[in-house]
Amino acid sequence: MLAQHRQALVVEGGGMRGAFTSGVLDAFLEQQFNPFDLCVGVSSGSTNVANYLAAQQGRTLHIYLDHSLRSEFIHYGRFFRGGDLLDLKWMWNVVEQEYPLNQAQLFDNPAEFYMVLTHAISGEATYIKASKDNILDGLRASSSIPVLTRQAVEICGEPYFDGGVADALPVHWAAKQDHVAKLMVIRTRPQNYAKSSRKGDQLLAKYFAKQQSGFSQSLLTRTQRYNDAVQFLQTPSSQKLLEVCPPDLKNMASRLSKNKAKIRYSYEIGLEAGYQALEDWHKL
Repeated sequence: MLAQHRQALVVEGGGMRGAFTSGVLDAFLEQQFNPFDLCVGVSSGSTNVANYLAAQQGRTLHIYLDHSLRSEFIHYGRFFRGGDLLDLKWMWNVVEQEYPLNQAQLFDNPAEFYMVLTHAISGEATYIKASKDNILDGLRASSSIPVLTRQAVEICGEPYFDGGVADALPVHWAAKQDHVAKLMVIRTRPQNYAKSSRKGDQLLAKYFAKQQSGFSQSLLTRTQRYNDAVQFLQTPSSQKLLEVCPPDLKNMASRLSKNKAKIRYSYEIGLEAGYQALEDWHKL
């Protein structure tokens, strides 16, 4: 691909909603489809991108149906006693022992891969280029939801939380990168979805206000940033753009779903959407 005509992939997060994304990307792997020069993922979207670039078809679904449903990962009793609701450190350790990420394949892929993080003090978005030195900590940080995960993840001496706080749908950032001519955005929300202001964000902002005022402010403004990104996707541009979105169906997995049937259903819907996306991409 000529430098002046780069193709980019943006992958939204959303916890277990990412089962849809894993279906889309497995469809791509099945068809040996990887035209992307630039990939950027947020939260569980980062994990999905990593598995895609590592060509590990089925790995994300396996993690959703096995490790994500183990009692060690989501534990409400532990959370109410002051611990993590989501023990991502345990998750990454056990997954790497039992079903390791193929880093050799991942970094042999020529695509640039960026993980979106939120700086735990300033609240600003940080786009970290994946390397062998930061990949596992970066993926864990990108999915460390504030409060549900008590402690930020340190990378190069700086603390980070889930990238979804600062830039949950990083389409502006991707579109601004040099020579991006085509952009595919895989979302985990229906196309017509827009965020509404939530009391939860306001409560979290108060929780962080004293010691991390920048992070607190970022929480208060993330709804507007997300909706601005959605508006960007709906605005005509010189860049060719394809959105891949799940349908608005009740049987789809939610963020913290522990229902295997819903996770599998979301994956199957993602496979269908992936095959359709292949056709639509070639028509752009």
